[in-house]
Amino acid sequence: MAEKKSTASVTPTLDTSGITGKTIIVEQDVMIPLRDGTKISCDIYRANDNEKRPVVIEKSPYEKKQFWPIHSQLCSPYVMAQKGYVAVIVEDRGRNMSEGTWHPFIDDAQDTYDAVEWAAVQPWSNGKVGLYGNCGYGYETYQGAAANPPHLKAIFAHTTSPNPYGSWTYHNGVYHLAFMSAWTAVQSMDTAIHDFGMSPEEMGAKYYPEFYRYYLSGRTRPPKPQDAWEAAPRDLPVADIPGLNDMPYWKEWHKHPGYDDYWKQANTIEKAKEGKIDVPVLQLIGWYDNSCQDNVEMFKALQENSDPSVRNKHRFVVGPWDHSAYYNNRASYSGERDFGFENETGTSLSIPMFFSWFNYWLKDEGDGFMPGENAIRYFHMGENVWKEAPSWPPAHQEVKYYLHSAGRANSSMGNGTLSEKAPSVEPLDTYVYDPLDPVLSVGGRSMLMATGVWDQAEIEKRNDVLVYTTPALAEKVAIAGSIKLELYASSNCPDTDFAVKLVDVEPDGYCANITEGIIRARYRNGCDHEVFLNPGEVTKFEISIDDVAHTFMPGHRIRLAIASSDFPNFDRNLNSKISPALGTEKDARKAVQQIFHEGKYPSNIVLPVTLSSKNIGV
Repeated sequence: MAEKKSTASVTPTLDTSGITGKTIIVEQDVMIPLRDGTKISCDIYRANDNEKRPVVIEKSPYEKKQFWPIHSQLCSPYVMAQKGYVAVIVEDRGRNMSEGTWHPFIDDAQDTYDAVEWAAVQPWSNGKVGLYGNCGYGYETYQGAAANPPHLKAIFAHTTSPNPYGSWTYHNGVYHLAFMSAWTAVQSMDTAIHDFGMSPEEMGAKYYPEFYRYYLSGRTRPPKPQDAWEAAPRDLPVADIPGLNDMPYWKEWHKHPGYDDYWKQANTIEKAKEGKIDVPVLQLIGWYDNSCQDNVEMFKALQENSDPSVRNKHRFVVGPWDHSAYYNNRASYSGERDFGFENETGTSLSIPMFFSWFNYWLKDEGDGFMPGENAIRYFHMGENVWKEAPSWPPAHQEVKYYLHSAGRANSSMGNGTLSEKAPSVEPLDTYVYDPLDPVLSVGGRSMLMATGVWDQAEIEKRNDVLVYTTPALAEKVAIAGSIKLELYASSNCPDTDFAVKLVDVEPDGYCANITEGIIRARYRNGCDHEVFLNPGEVTKFEISIDDVAHTFMPGHRIRLAIASSDFPNFDRNLNSKISPALGTEKDARKAVQQIFHEGKYPSNIVLPVTLSSKNIGV
């Protein structure tokens, strides 16, 4: 491992006269001692004086030098220092200048605890500490809160995950291939240099091709579905994808496809359910972010289980964005849909939230963010309005829409329909899923590919996609909350996947994906154990579909699309008992899938139709 050296330099950088009246200095590569003797590196941004101020910490696996001199994607540490805070940017153990070995998701809780407590007793600190961050930076805010350091007073978690198993790595046992391929490619650069001892030139020659192949960030232009299709890592086995398979964490994740003790230690939702998070939490996420569902679950766990002194203090904001909207200069977009400049994410949104939140909890100033009884602010798509509610979900009734067909729901040209009328006697629908010719991802909830809203019309022409659609609506149907699909199906294989999308078919024919879900059959009874299918036996699958708030307007149609793949967003099930991560093309089998919708097997989608709601101005 390359030696980590501390420069501990102090550099005056910014005259902020008229704001703090002080010069902002940056102390670089200051080493924080951890409980096991390892030291991790940080940069400190503060006013050049002897006053004690509240501290805000951002901790992550990324190099802190990106903040020198540019600003954070959430809020610049220079601005924080201007506003009377000490900003501390910390690198995880084993990353860049920090000592030790990086074990993503494993050491973060105790290391973040140690960083908070170290900062609290420094001469420039008044003992009040907040944690903040977005994406990989923000994950550790949840970890730190769950570790419960005494000096932590509040956190701000922005477009990040409280549960890396359910949000980032797996979803109902299905591997988030695009997300984790791209993220691993990003992390491989530091690993190659600092853990493998490679020079930057050697690293670039070996890993930069993988970096550009998988890291479709959209910084220069928005990625399109074709980009993901062309860059999709089709190599099998997935665990041995060239370039990525050198990374120990890539292999480790594939050793744990189920929800076991390895993942449980990193799931802060469960810790919230146990009442272990007793500081106020501010969450910001987008409906098309693949961490959105786990943020919803975290919010509900906090409201139900936090200490009574903070139970009503948590706040949650959900906008219409995909994950990359806040950093790719398309802040009002999700995929190819623009929700309008007045609904932008990014720093114009996060900076006022940041100071409103932390000024209240760390400085006793102002009235906090969203004072009053309403704890959640959410964007209701379709009507494209902001609404507020005291809890989630808002008042609703569950309405079942049943699947129907005359035996050929294949593609949007088929005869599949949806209605509130229960089926009686109907022929089943069938399709063949070939893992070597998967249904390709078009939008949805992921990262570093074409995510968000995209027209599904072309992909719905495939015969291995079943399509069920209502007639044009005479009145609007507004939904907000949890959605589930009760699917009665059989397969001729011992394992397979079912991927579903809820789609809004607009009068001009545009088919907008609203939300989606996927399940791996072996994990249908829980991701902590496998139960394989009995080939040919009808099985009931209860498929959770990510929460959303959306209105299907008059003249629109509600559509459900069912397939057995969503690639490269998710890895392909090879339809055999071997772990999909370890299988080769020789293990791939074609699966004959049968979908039932008749009296004994009434397949249906359950929609949370709202009873009433109140719009607000934001």
